[in-house]
Amino acid sequence: MRSPDYAATKIQLLPAPDRQPISFDVRLATTPAEQAYGLMFSPPLAARTGMLFIFAKDAPRSFWMKNTPISLDMLFFASDGRLVSIIANTEPFSLTARKSQKAAQYVLEIGGGEAARLGLGSLTRLHLPVAAAVNSAGSQEK
Repeated sequence: MRSPDYAATKIQLLPAPDRQPISFDVRLATTPAEQAYGLMFSPPLAARTGMLFIFAKDAPRSFWMKNTPISLDMLFFASDGRLVSIIANTEPFSLTARKSQKAAQYVLEIGGGEAARLGLGSLTRLHLPVAAAVNSAGSQEK
């Protein structure tokens, strides 16, 4: 199975109102095929890189780690950019469904443990460039 040709962009996370934004280089998973493939077979992620899954609207999200050899942190954001759930240090290759605690439109996958290292938590906000905010109406979960 060949990896999709993902579009890429920069996004920013604001860890808290009194902190400086943190930039990330991300690949965008906007189509059902891109979302299904995700980070399968991925080598370790460099710091401040990841994959941003963009869905058409807020909804409960569920991800697994099939064919994913690296641990990830999954950050779930509502349509207004609020961080609504974090799943930290996922188990590589796990088929266990990892579910958001609340509905989310965006899911950012970064290297396992990076969210804690950067101090990301309940006050974190996602800031998207205009180009990344374009949604695929028929997007499905991976």
